[in-house]
Amino acid sequence: MNFTSQIRYNPQTCKDEKYYRLKESYRDASGRVCTLILLNVGFIHDLSPEQIRDVARGLTYLYNHQKDVQLWDEKLQGYSEVVRDRVHAYWARLVEEEKLDIVGNAYERSKSKARKRIDVDTMRHTDAREVGCEWLCLQTIRKLGLDTFLRSLGWSEDKVKVTLAHLITRAAYTPSELKSISIIKENSAVCELLDLPMAKITPRRIYRVADDLYSIKDKLEKYLCHKTDDLFKPTNRIMLFDLTNFYFEGRKTGSKKAAFGRSKEKRSDCKLLVLALCINTDGFIRYSAVLEGNTADPKSLPNMVDELIAENPAKCPDNEGVLVVIDAGISTEDNLKTIRDKGYNYLCVSRKALTEYTTPENAPKVTVCDCLKREITLQRVTTAKNDDCYLKIDSPAKALKEESMNRKFRERFEEGLKKIRKSTQSKHGIKNYGKVQNRIGALQGKYPSISRYYNIKVEDDGHDKVASMTWEVNIPDKVEYGTYFLRTNVKKLDEETTWNYYNLIREIECSNRQLKTDLSLRLIYHQTDNRADAHLFLGLLAYWIVNTVRHQMKVARRKQGKDEHGRERSTPYWSEIMRIMKTQKTVTTTAVNALGEAVETRLCSVPTDSAAEIYELLKISKVPFKKIKICRTQ
Repeated sequence: MNFTSQIRYNPQTCKDEKYYRLKESYRDASGRVCTLILLNVGFIHDLSPEQIRDVARGLTYLYNHQKDVQLWDEKLQGYSEVVRDRVHAYWARLVEEEKLDIVGNAYERSKSKARKRIDVDTMRHTDAREVGCEWLCLQTIRKLGLDTFLRSLGWSEDKVKVTLAHLITRAAYTPSELKSISIIKENSAVCELLDLPMAKITPRRIYRVADDLYSIKDKLEKYLCHKTDDLFKPTNRIMLFDLTNFYFEGRKTGSKKAAFGRSKEKRSDCKLLVLALCINTDGFIRYSAVLEGNTADPKSLPNMVDELIAENPAKCPDNEGVLVVIDAGISTEDNLKTIRDKGYNYLCVSRKALTEYTTPENAPKVTVCDCLKREITLQRVTTAKNDDCYLKIDSPAKALKEESMNRKFRERFEEGLKKIRKSTQSKHGIKNYGKVQNRIGALQGKYPSISRYYNIKVEDDGHDKVASMTWEVNIPDKVEYGTYFLRTNVKKLDEETTWNYYNLIREIECSNRQLKTDLSLRLIYHQTDNRADAHLFLGLLAYWIVNTVRHQMKVARRKQGKDEHGRERSTPYWSEIMRIMKTQKTVTTTAVNALGEAVETRLCSVPTDSAAEIYELLKISKVPFKKIKICRTQ
């Protein structure tokens, strides 16, 4: 300790005199020399400079030998009585004002600050992984209570965590089982989020996830149906049913379900599996089944109705009955009767255009607009064939499109006929009567909508050769382009409501798009039926996560109202949500601080504005973790 002085004005003597302070000098944790003021002593008149120096020395001895109190008096015997009294007086002030530990505290504070000072030249960023999409999926899974449900079935904690890791990876990256292992180990931070050791991720465990989940398919679907009903309170008044199919890569010789059929993607060269889905208007699955690849659309409905009622009965609060919306491919008379017999109502497109119908005198023409703001006319009509209600739809835009398509089909059909006739007249052309008929039949099969208006005559010359080929066109003068009919057994629906209800079928088309495109379920490489079914069911579970996220965003955006341009706020598809959320990363940064210690920090990046908006819409946490670790001294 030492005294320092400064010339200040003394109001008692009205003179400039020396003002004394007791200071302590020390080196902080980073090696810098620092000074702290322990006491403001004030003006000293009764001590000489030598005595002031001795007081400082005595205080220094007392501070350094606080534990040896009995030696204080022996050490201070060499000083005068005035100095000893002043040493004890100043020491008492230090004790009273709690200034004895101020240097130690300052040193500890400097040590804490030095620990945070990083040498930027030593910084290294390693183990960067994606965390945003995984964190979004994990919080959604916990909201659905899927992890709790699996534990209630007796699954071990490691099995639950491996299952969630694979399911999250399936939703966030849409990989195969084999590729998901590499993604978990090299790209994703899902194991950190689940506190799952990386050694637990093995091919055997990952491949068993889909099989184990598929073994509890019925229980799991029923649980998720009830859980979403509790969370989002849907009325389940309207059910949407449709079929889609997935094509295989490979010969699939060991499969009993895979078969050639009518592919939605025009892949007639591949065997197919058919997926039957029934969803509510919010996009949540109420029923799903994997059927044979050659299953025709009408054959799948009866089983769906039975299963839907048995496993997931839909209840309407006003007991009006559930309305099943189906497309024309499924709406056979037998299927419609099945729906009625089970107590359900139906709404569909009439499989055949009505030719004999009457328009009631008081039936108004209602004008609505489609999604592209094009006008469409609705009018109720009746027919003597049954008691159902029919709604006639007249769309000028659709009429223009159909007329243009039929004109092109007619031109192409006539060009094909001219080529066949020219071949019968050329020197080396095809003149055989049977072969010519086969060519005409193939052409008619290619253009069935226009070929029915052509009367084609092919004359044989008696030697199995074509003598002549002519045709006549009998197109009706008045063809109703752009007209089709909606059919329902609910009589109290008005025109606009009927139209709006049928347009909800787009929701299941959106679901199929997300399954095939966003979740990459188009290609199936598995060669056995059980593995293929489990693969598809794992994709459906990923869809539960996706639809839960999108449904919450839709509800939140609906509450926000229209944007500044007066338009409805749209909800992005899952592929766009993934792109936005994958901008949030987690990275490990290592560096050396001012104390020579290695500092390891594991941090998540701040979400972008778009990602933060998604977090806010869903009302979930934005950052999963923050880890700082101080390692050894270098």
